[in-house]
Amino acid sequence: MAEPPALLRRRDLSLPIIAPGSSQERLLAYLALVDRPLTALLARERLTSVAPGEFTYRSNPHQVLQWQVVPTLSLRAEWGGEQLEVRSTSCRLVGLGFGMDAVGFTLEAVLEAEERGLDGWAEVGLHSRLMNSPIGRRVGILALEAVLDRIERRVGRGLRKDLGVWLREGGDTTRAGG
Repeated sequence: MAEPPALLRRRDLSLPIIAPGSSQERLLAYLALVDRPLTALLARERLTSVAPGEFTYRSNPHQVLQWQVVPTLSLRAEWGGEQLEVRSTSCRLVGLGFGMDAVGFTLEAVLEAEERGLDGWAEVGLHSRLMNSPIGRRVGILALEAVLDRIERRVGRGLRKDLGVWLREGGDTTRAGG
């Protein structure tokens, strides 16, 4: 059976950090905590920890045409020694309606510490036969761009705020995960 067509969108992420006590080594230590940066990126009330570095995330509903779609992702976050890697391991899109159950969603993201802050990228994808149609592709592009916009806002707000608190508190590394 052939793999369904994929629609992928990728965006570079950058978070300049100019805070007292900020250095590449401290930023690396923060990212190595794995669970803490991930929970700073996602709404805690919709995030359930399954194991260190493994989560289930139930997103806010998204309006897609006439459907209210609620993505539920299983995520794995890992520290690779130089970067924090986040990947979806499964996704359910509840609420799409008849015949739309075969839409898959994927997420992959990487954050790295640099002297001037955090850099990385996020890539999201839809996998479905619907991506063969021009209308399906247009709707898919809009949906994926909205997801990337949300990720970018989370990096700029939630992650920035939590990292600032962590740096001011002296960088407690005892709660490392993953």
